[in-house]
Amino acid sequence: MNKLRKVKEYAYNKLITEITAHDFSHSLRVMKIANYIGKRSTNDVDLEIINVAGLTHDIIDKKVAPNVDEAIRNLSEELLIIGYTNSQVEHALDIIQNMSYSSGKTPKTLEGKIVQDADRLEAIGAIAIARTFAYGGKLNRHIYEVGDENCGIAHFYDKLLLLKDRMHTDIGKEIALSRHKFMKEYLIQFYKEWNLEDLE
Repeated sequence: MNKLRKVKEYAYNKLITEITAHDFSHSLRVMKIANYIGKRSTNDVDLEIINVAGLTHDIIDKKVAPNVDEAIRNLSEELLIIGYTNSQVEHALDIIQNMSYSSGKTPKTLEGKIVQDADRLEAIGAIAIARTFAYGGKLNRHIYEVGDENCGIAHFYDKLLLLKDRMHTDIGKEIALSRHKFMKEYLIQFYKEWNLEDLE
């Protein structure tokens, strides 16, 4: 069994109970998007590190891990056991500890920027809309409430619609455009239906 398959199994087992926005299917898509961007980069990139970081990025997220420090320690130990070197593990951890939107940080390496773009692309578009309301339901948030800054629709304005202009790679920026356009069209239709304007 190759190393990446072992990482995939580890990520699956860690995220198996997470059924909303940060589940294994999300991590798998982040890995695949990052791989897509990385393969088309004009610079040399470490695709192995991109794949590892994409698969494991939410395992240490506070929204998933009850104890973040313990999750980081366990992930580091597991990657070493699987056969990654200390420098590879440090690189992967640097990426996943500095890529979340809420942290306001940017990973130092190109690999990190690619994975951050991939994760942000998962927060733009049709799947992003589904993830927003799934996670909002988990937190008992309203779908929409005028003046409620924590409702699902408010999340479009405090994060999702801002991501298009915060991409690092040209390919990420290109993909973000169509997904961003879809979200804006969705909001137009949402407000029409919410206010029953489509009945007029």
